[in-house]
Amino acid sequence: MKVRAKLVQARPDVGRRAKRRWRKVGQRILLYLAVLLVVAYVMAPYLWMVSGSFKTTLEIQAADVTKPELEPRWIPRTFTLDNYKNVNKTVRMLDYFRNSIIISLGTMVLSIVVSISAAYALSRFDFKGKNTLALGVASTQMFPGIAFLIPYFILFSLANRYLGLRLINTYHGMIFTYTTFAIPFCILMLRNFLDSVPREIDEQARIDGCSHLGALFRVIIPLSTPGIVAVGIYSFIMAWNEVLFASILTGRATKTVAIGLLEYITAQQARWSGMMAACILVSIPVLILFTFMQKQIVEGLVSGATKG
Repeated sequence: MKVRAKLVQARPDVGRRAKRRWRKVGQRILLYLAVLLVVAYVMAPYLWMVSGSFKTTLEIQAADVTKPELEPRWIPRTFTLDNYKNVNKTVRMLDYFRNSIIISLGTMVLSIVVSISAAYALSRFDFKGKNTLALGVASTQMFPGIAFLIPYFILFSLANRYLGLRLINTYHGMIFTYTTFAIPFCILMLRNFLDSVPREIDEQARIDGCSHLGALFRVIIPLSTPGIVAVGIYSFIMAWNEVLFASILTGRATKTVAIGLLEYITAQQARWSGMMAACILVSIPVLILFTFMQKQIVEGLVSGATKG
């Protein structure tokens, strides 16, 4: 009788545990479905662009949803690589691609060097005007970039006239311009990241004979790699995608790929397949950076945004 009573009491508990288990399984399935729908919604335009870059212009322009033989398809009816082969014929996209690589890499390196130095000083040293300096750096993010376009153009013109320093239509001029826009955000992020590194580590390095500079390069920078990677990628993408300043401060010798893409779209008019191929080529460097450094980027962004 006692055994039977225990079995009767255990049955409701087993039933409740089974319900909870199935409820958790259902919630997880719904979560996965929601994530899948969001990913599909976000990725669909990009996948369609990839598909369109391998189609002929005639196939895209003749698409008609009312006719089964002409309805749009994900898989091209006529697979072609001509769109990629002809990218550099109408507009010098490869030259613009090289210019963007040089300018973006230069901006990334210079932004990292300057922001590390400034962030280390703000994080580790106490000096007069420290809070004012930090507030000034943060306040620069309130102004739209277009407000600085005319002042930059006048400044570069005066530097060329009175100092003989040519900054318009040069690599170093564009690198300087983009660096000034990137370093405020980079400094603030790296400062928060460095604040999360215990100061005892610096003190231990000083006891072992390191100077402040030695502690920075031997201890702090290796520990801050995720944050450095995050601000470096931010600087690269900002310089790679920028259009406004590049349209005014560059010339034939230094036009960036963003300007080249606009020229290509204008020249191609309604040749959508060629435009999609050009967009794919422009996206490759950023895609490579995110693919190989996504772990450091996420870790750096999260740490820099939440710690401090």
